[in-house]
Amino acid sequence: MKQNIYLAGFVFLLTILIKFEAKTQDIHYSQFYNSPLNINPALTGIFNGDIRVIGSIRDQWRSVPVSYTTFSGAFDMKYLPKKSDKYFFGFGGILNYDQAGDSKLNISDLNLTGSYNYLVNKNNVLSAGILLGVASEGFNETELTFGNQWNGIEFNPTSPTGENFDNFRYTYLETGAGANYRYQSDSTRTYANIGVGLFHLTRPSAEYIDLENPRLPVRTALTGQLNFQLTKAFDVQAHGLAQFQGPYREFVLGGLAKLYLNQTKGKVFRLDLGASYRTSKFIAPTLAIQYNQIYVGASYDINLGEFRSDFNGRGGPEVHVRYILTKVQALNQKPCPIY
Repeated sequence: MKQNIYLAGFVFLLTILIKFEAKTQDIHYSQFYNSPLNINPALTGIFNGDIRVIGSIRDQWRSVPVSYTTFSGAFDMKYLPKKSDKYFFGFGGILNYDQAGDSKLNISDLNLTGSYNYLVNKNNVLSAGILLGVASEGFNETELTFGNQWNGIEFNPTSPTGENFDNFRYTYLETGAGANYRYQSDSTRTYANIGVGLFHLTRPSAEYIDLENPRLPVRTALTGQLNFQLTKAFDVQAHGLAQFQGPYREFVLGGLAKLYLNQTKGKVFRLDLGASYRTSKFIAPTLAIQYNQIYVGASYDINLGEFRSDFNGRGGPEVHVRYILTKVQALNQKPCPIY
């Protein structure tokens, strides 16, 4: 009976979160599952281990004038209260930096995340998370050109632009919330995550010029990830992401085949091969290796859309590096949940 009540409450929380109005698009990764705090703060502490550190970088469109670079650095950990074995907390933080175009439009944010994770039983976990931080966005107009600098015969970069920006940078409070359901089988390699994350909950002002409604739209991220152990040495993973922000929509679907080449303790080695497809007509072949607690995932976005013939289908590389630390537990200390 209690489990049904908890599940009903969790479904209600998901419904409330999804009903927020999902209205500029935030940074995104093709390997979104390797940057969990960017898609859902409820995923803080949801991993097999005690401490997790992730570094991510994405570089795209170097062959066109609007190249952009994205970097993220994240840290999270578990905290197990001594009084209860029915719940645990997750704490973390994430730094993002993104720069694009001739204007050097850049966004940087530093956020803290936290999660409360309730163990319905040994195989099911319900999580709720929050995110709080500060973000700054700005640009540089020195490399930009405007119509007023064209006199009908030639372009004169010293002519007045005729533009009057109220601000070149603004800073705002970043907020977010999320919920996640985790299924973990008795085998640590079979699990599923289904969740929703919301960002810019306070819809902060994003005003460079005098606009009627300059507020930043809420971003909604719906995610699903399933990892299934097929044999002793072989797993498959399926993953999906749907993001909504104002008029923008993004859908990513993909999968990985995971082959364990060595399972000897201290020498565990795994090779992952797969791909993801984004509905904006990009495919991202993916290769990853894991050696013990160190994981490196690399992908390359290939453009299948309108720019393909003009720029040879070039998209951009994306790399994620992850390290998970698992502490040695004292004999009188309860073990950390494997999630």
